[in-house]
Amino acid sequence: MFKKLLELNQTQHMLIGASLIRICFGFIILYNYVIHYSQRYFLWGHNGIMGTQSNGLSLYGLSQSNLYFDILYHIGILVAFLFLIGYKGRITSVLNFIFVWSLMAQNNIILDGGDNISRILLLYLLFANTTSYFSVDKVLRLRNKKAVIKDKANQLSLTNLLHNLAIVACLAQVSILYLTSGLHKAMGELWQNGTALYYILQVNEFSHPYFKDILLSSELLLVIGAYFTIIVQLAFPFLLFNNKLKYFAMFGVISMHLGIAVVMGLVSFSFIMICNQLLFLTDKEYHSLSVNMKQLYSKMKRVFMPKRNQDLSAEQNIKTVIVLYDGWCPFCIKSINKFRKLDWLKRIEFQSFRESSTSLPLGVDISMLERRMYSIILPTNKLENGINSINRICKNIPFLWFFVPLLSLSSKIGMGQKVYDWIANRRTIFPTGSCNEKTCEIPIKK
Repeated sequence: MFKKLLELNQTQHMLIGASLIRICFGFIILYNYVIHYSQRYFLWGHNGIMGTQSNGLSLYGLSQSNLYFDILYHIGILVAFLFLIGYKGRITSVLNFIFVWSLMAQNNIILDGGDNISRILLLYLLFANTTSYFSVDKVLRLRNKKAVIKDKANQLSLTNLLHNLAIVACLAQVSILYLTSGLHKAMGELWQNGTALYYILQVNEFSHPYFKDILLSSELLLVIGAYFTIIVQLAFPFLLFNNKLKYFAMFGVISMHLGIAVVMGLVSFSFIMICNQLLFLTDKEYHSLSVNMKQLYSKMKRVFMPKRNQDLSAEQNIKTVIVLYDGWCPFCIKSINKFRKLDWLKRIEFQSFRESSTSLPLGVDISMLERRMYSIILPTNKLENGINSINRICKNIPFLWFFVPLLSLSSKIGMGQKVYDWIANRRTIFPTGSCNEKTCEIPIKK
């Protein structure tokens, strides 16, 4: 057991998540400072809504001078900014916690669940390393060429231990929050019969009129929303133990809070609760996500900003697919013309195999092309036909990307190709090559 503890604490875990949540908390704290700037005396001043009452230890309670209040308030803004950018992480973390605590202690009637959980997590994060990534401290370390000293094998590091325990405490706190919230909902009669959301939406201050009307118009949506909330909160702590199921748990929680933000207007609360999910991904998962995002960016860049080769014309260089269609089929011509209009990136070259200038791919004859549309993928010259050719066209036209998952699934189960063949066998063919979108002229031999 002790040997396993030594192995776990040879390094600090969840460093990227800790850095990201520092940025998120710093942003929302700075946001609250700024948007309430003009109302600061009313909300937290001694002549404001709370008067001289204080709900705990607070720096603002040491003096009733407005000048003293303004000095503290502006120092708090500066500290929150330094905490956000990750400058002198250890010191600014402590100072930021003190200033945030002091401000919250001045007026607790305007706090919500997001403020409470952020205050608890900020306390835990005092012992964590939150400036390993995306921080000024990291830039300064690299500039000064100060290498990070790794702990020796089989040597228990107090710094690593405190960091890892702080992260575990944050994860446990969030999990317990959802579990207890879910249990309390499950014991409530309104949640059990699915009417809780109905009564919540009756509070005008916490409901958007447009979305309120949509939800209230359907009993099914109200019941689904209530049960979905309970299931997500109860299942969340247990799904985290599985590396794959935890993504569903995180997705459910994020979806729930996005709904709260949109329907109830609790944007600050939802933002904090969604940010908490950043701690549940490991550094390895973040690196993998970064690689996938870079690959996606490269693909999107090739789609929207293709590189131009000086030896080839721009139009030749960006072609990725050659589609061979039947030029004697009015239905085919009409469909191809629609595809041409949507292909504003000019990535597809449409050719009628009926034209004498069209060269047929190796191993494909006219009889095969008459049965199915073929596409040639450049530069590999890979062939696809039928429903797969339609799917290839959709993949190269951003406006049609919505159909790609459906077409891919239909192709895998074999249904898509059967539907394609059924339509293709019933199309009309005029063997003259003189058809357009509206008419097909058949020449009469004299």
